[in-house]
Formats: sequence, C-alpha cells, structure tokens
Amino acid sequence: MSSFPGRVQKGPFLAGVFLITFASLMFQILQTRILSVMTWYYLAFFAISVAMLGMTVGAVLVYVKRERFESQPLTVTLARYSMLAALAMPGSMIVQLSLVVSHDTSLLMVIAWAMLLSVMAVPYIFSGVVVSLALTRSPLPAGQVYGVDLVGASLGCASTIFVLNAVDAPTAIIVTGVIAALGAVCFAVGAEGEAAFRGKRWFQRPRSVAMALTLLAVFNAVSPLRLRPVLVKGNIEKAENRYFEKWNTYSRIAASYPVVEFPHLWGPSQKMPPNMKVAAVNLNIDGDAATTMFRYDGTQKSLESLQYDIVSLAYRLPGIHKSAVIGVGGGRDVMTAHYFGVPDITGVELNPIFVNLDMKVPGYSKFSGMNTLPNLKLHVDDARSWFAATHEKFDLVQMSMVDTFAATGSGAFTLSENGLYTLEGWRAFLKSLNPNGIFTVSRWYNLEDVNETGRMVGLATASLLDAGIPDASQHLYVARADRIATLVLSKSPFTPEQLAILNNTTQALGFTVLLAPDHPAESALLRAAVTSTNLTDLNRALNATYLDLTVPTDRRPFFFSEFRLLDLPKLVRTARVMSKHSLGEGSFSGNLMASGALVLILFLSIEAVVLTILVPLRGTAKECPRPLVVAGSLYFGLIGMGFMLSEIALLQWFSIFLGHPVYSLGVCLFGLILSSGIGSLSSEKIRLRSRRALMVWGAIVVAYLIAMEQLLPAVFAATTNRERAVRIGVTLAAILPLGFLLGFAFPTGMRLVEQVDRRPTPWFWGVNGATGVLASVVGVIISMSAGIDVTLLIAAACYLALIPVSHRLLAQKTSATADTAAAVAV
Repeated sequence: MSSFPGRVQKGPFLAGVFLITFASLMFQILQTRILSVMTWYYLAFFAISVAMLGMTVGAVLVYVKRERFESQPLTVTLARYSMLAALAMPGSMIVQLSLVVSHDTSLLMVIAWAMLLSVMAVPYIFSGVVVSLALTRSPLPAGQVYGVDLVGASLGCASTIFVLNAVDAPTAIIVTGVIAALGAVCFAVGAEGEAAFRGKRWFQRPRSVAMALTLLAVFNAVSPLRLRPVLVKGNIEKAENRYFEKWNTYSRIAASYPVVEFPHLWGPSQKMPPNMKVAAVNLNIDGDAATTMFRYDGTQKSLESLQYDIVSLAYRLPGIHKSAVIGVGGGRDVMTAHYFGVPDITGVELNPIFVNLDMKVPGYSKFSGMNTLPNLKLHVDDARSWFAATHEKFDLVQMSMVDTFAATGSGAFTLSENGLYTLEGWRAFLKSLNPNGIFTVSRWYNLEDVNETGRMVGLATASLLDAGIPDASQHLYVARADRIATLVLSKSPFTPEQLAILNNTTQALGFTVLLAPDHPAESALLRAAVTSTNLTDLNRALNATYLDLTVPTDRRPFFFSEFRLLDLPKLVRTARVMSKHSLGEGSFSGNLMASGALVLILFLSIEAVVLTILVPLRGTAKECPRPLVVAGSLYFGLIGMGFMLSEIALLQWFSIFLGHPVYSLGVCLFGLILSSGIGSLSSEKIRLRSRRALMVWGAIVVAYLIAMEQLLPAVFAATTNRERAVRIGVTLAAILPLGFLLGFAFPTGMRLVEQVDRRPTPWFWGVNGATGVLASVVGVIISMSAGIDVTLLIAAACYLALIPVSHRLLAQKTSATADTAAAVAV
C-alpha cells in the first residue's frame, strides 16, 4: 500500500501515467530533430543519454527527498510534477534555442555544452519523479502501472513520425507539454486532487496549464512570430530571408526568395563566362546543407550554366538515353540530364518536401519548370531501397554531393546518407546499370590531401571487385574542379572514344584529371587503391594513411567518419599531420570537430552521473554488506551497459535498413521499450531463482545477440528491396524477442538484492542509470571506430559476464538465508 495519504482513482491515474510517459518519449525524439537543425546529427544519441540521465536523477530525487514527497497526497504530487514537466518541455526548448553551442575550444563552450545538457535534462527529471512515484508509491499493482507506463512510452516513440509531418518541431514540443499537462489533469481527478488546486494561480492549476499550452501551440503553428531556431550551427538565421519553411521527420527545409546571381555550381569551370547570371532559389537543409533550384523557362539557355559544372562531366558520353538521379533536391541534376538531351529521366528523393516544391507548390513548381518535363518520373523513397527493388536498367546513375553538409560537417554518425556510401549500397546501384552503364559520384576534394576522394575511389574499386571485375583501373575516371572531385565509373572498360571525350572535356573546361586508364594517378594512395586486386589488399592500402579510409560496409557504414578514436597511434599521427596542414573541405574538419564534441559529451556525462546520481546515493551502499554491494554494482552496471550498447547498435544498424534515423528511433525504441516491459512483467511469473535458470537465460541472451550480429546483414540484403512497411515489420520481428529477454534482467536483480537487504536498491538503480548514460556515448564511439557489429558483440560480452556475476548475487541471497536460519536456531 502507498505511504501517501489519500485515495487513487484507477482510470484517471493510469491515464496520467500513460500521458506523461507518452509525452516524455515523444519529447526525446523531437529533441533529436531540434538538435539536428541547431547543432549536429550525431547528437541524436546525446538526446538519449540526456533522457536516461534526467529520468534517473528524478528517481534519485524521490529517494533522497522521500520524506518531503510522502507528506502530500500522491495525486497532488503527481499532478504538480506533471505540470512542471509540461511547462519544462517548451521552457527547455526555448532556453535551448537561445544557447550558443559550437566546436570552439574554449572554457566558455564547455560551460555552454554543460548548460545544454542541464537544460535538456530538466523535463526528464520531473517526469522521472512522476514515473518513480507512480511505480513505487501507488496502491495499484506495480505490474499494471508499469505496463501502462511502457505502452505510453512506446506509442510516444511511434507517434513522433506522424506529428512531425503535421507541424514544425518547436510546435510539436509544445504539444508534448500539452500532453503532459493533460496527464496532470488526470492525476488531479483523484479524490483530493482537484480540490488541492482550487484558488491557485493559473500555472498551478492543471487545466489552466493544459489550456495555455494548447493556445501557445496553435499560435506557434500559425504565427509568423513562431518559436524557431535562430542560431543554427553557429550562424544567425533571419526569418525575413526565407519565403517558405517546412519541417518533417527528415529535415527542416527553408526556401529563400528567388534571386538573380552568378550560378552556384558544385565545381564550376574557370571557363564559365564571368557575366553569366541565373535566377535561383536557395533551399536550406537543417541550417547548413543546401541545394539550389534554377529557374527553367522552357529554353535551353536558362540551363546553359549547368554544362560548366564538373558534376555533369559524364553526360558528355554517348549512348545515354535513360538516366537516374539519386537525391533530387532542388532539381539541378535532373535539369542537367534534361539539358544534355536525356529522353528518359528518373529521380529518387527521400524527402517529400523537395518533390512537392519541385512539382506542386505554387510559385516554386512554376519556377523550377520540372513539372513541364514529359520524360520525368520522380519517386519519394530511400534511394538504396528503391534501386534494390527496381527492375529498370539505366545508362547513367548520378549521385552528386548527397550528404547534407550538416552530416559531412559532423562525421555523419547517424545520418541516412551513410547507407548510400557502403559496399552494399553501391552493389544495388551498379546492379541497376546496363552492361555499358555509367555511375557518377561527386565528393569533396582536399587540395592538400585526397582523403575523402581516396575513400570514394576505394569504394568504387571494392564495388568493381565485388562485381567480379579484377582490374578497376580500366573502369574509373576521376577529375576535379577546385575542391570537388567527380568519379565516373563505367561498368565496362572505357573505350578510346569515351576517354577522348572525357579528356577533351576536362581540358576544355580547365578541370584536372586525377585518375584515368590512360593517366596514372599522381597520388600514391589512389594508385594503390585502383590497382588492388582483392578487398584485403585494398583496405591495407587505404588504411596506410593517417586516416582510416577503408571501404565502408553496412557493419561500419560511416563513410564520412575517418578517425579511429580508439586507435591512439593513428590519432597521434593524425594530430601531427593536422599541425602541418589546413583542415580542408569535406569530412576531415567535420570529423575533428565532431570527435572533439563527442569526447566533451563523454566528459560531461561522466561528471553529470557522478554528481547527480552516484554522490547522492553513495550513502545507501556504505551501510550494507560489501559483497552484496560489489556483486550488485557489477550486475546492474553490466545490464545498464549491455542494454544501452545493444540499443545504440540496433539504432545505427536499422537506420540504414529503414532509410532514416528517425524511423530507426521511433521503431526500435517502440519495440525495445514495449517488449522489455512485457519481459519485465513476465519475470513475475517466470522467476529466475536458480543458478541453472540464470545461466540458461544469460546463454539465450548472448546467443541471440551473436545471432543478430551474424544474421542481420543477410536479412537486410534479402529484404532491403521491400517497401518500408515490410522493413518495419522485419525490424520489430528482430527486436521484440531481444527486448523480451532483456526485460528480465532488472527485476530479477532487484528481487535478488531485496531478499538480502533492501537498503542499497537506490544505489543499484543509480548504477544502472549511470552506466546506461555513459554507454550511450561510448557505444557511438565504438561503432565509429570498430563497427556496429563490434558494439553488439561487446553488449553480448556484458551479458556473458553477467552469468557469473548473477551467480555471485544469488550466493548473497543463499548466504543471507543461511544466516537467518542460524539466528533462528540460536
């Protein structure tokens, strides 16, 4: 029974639990979208870390201040903290939008990042208090409350995908506040609840808070004065410079007013007339990346600037009657194909906002003129999945600078474009080519080094070797214009006629040939890569430089991440090179900044868990038997680390499979939370009471994780060509059994501990949360440095180590029982 005075009405109480957990998980995923615009994509995992930190701190607060919480009716306390969570969600966002965070190496930036962590954690602290009190102080069955808690959390994950397609992210976060406030209303419906809030000021009354936040959400959705990011990736955005803005699960697209200017090309020729002007619209993606929409008035003259861009190099080749563009964006590559007379054009674009702008939105569709092209077919889909599924064959497939620079500029630890730059991804693209087809890719080129270009050539060589072509040198042509390199890969060896056309074009436009069948590369790295005859030799050549340029695969898909953070000698060598050269363009400088930020986040996370979790709870462990504290700390530390490493690895792996991190976050978290909750509840009936039961359970968990590591690539290969609904089903089929098994760990450990001594349970709760917070950052580092599969295997190792530790914990119970029996006998 509850130690709180007062009664609880079951229906409203459970509705309140459902709504507060629904709002909290929805808020967590929305934070990843806000952070992707304001800062960098890899902070999606930072949001997970902060959420776990805040929820654990809330539970710690309930324990440390238990006398204070027990002095008020439960419904009143839950309503008040739900209101605080409701107000803190939009409040946290407002403060977050006002903070200046960057990669500057200064004490001020350390403070700014610490403030960001603190501000983001506040709503979770309040919701953590609510969940902890509801689970531990309610007179209702704990299993029933826990089940509602998990259902709310899992549905909150899934709902975010739909909400973001309806409103912008800041408005959606205000909506989470409305949902949490409705939870407060439900809690206040208790016998003494509503009466306790009469006569209070509006912000102290649940219904008033819910109404105020609803009005704010409506205002923010329709008003030009809406809340929005202002400082975006270190730059101040001015609303008056944007004519159109739209958020969805993939990104925030902001379109400028049309301007007449010198053409913005990726790799412009020096021979382009200096007085050339075009009408263009800049389409900004998440604050840093951009694509350009050129005005097409139906005449070739309006598109003639496109012939001077190095990304169009391959269109000069003869026999191109059917082409495909990966990443349509503002339509520049589509219009390039049209300019060069390609009669059949297909575009594949992940983000429907772009397709709507190009084809349907008044003003912009007329400006682009793409809807006037009779030979154009656009598909809204993940390009890799679409090409894997299609039976069409193309003469040319083009992928120019598809990365959203915000990703390149941060190492792209989580972004969907990673799946486009792996051996498995290029296998699908080459499959869609005719026997003489061309695949052309453009990437950044560093004038002082060929790092990103080297990785692109290495991936091209690996793809040809994978296709059974032993000599890649006769199939690759690479030219550059300033800081952009364009790869032209031919499925069959280049003919003398084709080489003559490419060479004459590069010479006429002032481009530089980096690599060709008749032009050996000046770079030793490129020469070694293109002459490799097997994948082992190729990776050895690519790994010889101070950066890791090995061929990216689905197991380690981080094309844009070139540092091995766990390889100290290589990091030292990298630092020496950096001290002599500028950082250049592309992923190199972004890797440096992102890696530094990741280390800073790890440092702040360690500091946070020590100060807010371990220090406040250390007293609970001091008065208990040392063997119990040691065994329990190891047990709960291992399950915290193992669960979070599994979650991080699966989120990263399934983001490639599902086509975008938001789908991975929504589906994976939904599946893990729901199934682990079912497993936790099932542990009440299926008790792990013996050494044998603990060993069997641990062995099954380890076997399942190893099986996932071995089988997931084959599952992906077999089903990546299916529609997203099928892939979501496959994802849930893989995750639900794992979550069910992992759900047994925490309640089993708590039962073993409580049968010996209840006093250290808050400490073990804190240890579990602390290791989970740290693992969310460590998991990203391991995946980047060693591979997602390694992260999953380390999670398996945690559960393997759990078997002897759980036996040690069980022995404490046996010892305590024997001591009790001896005391009774005396």
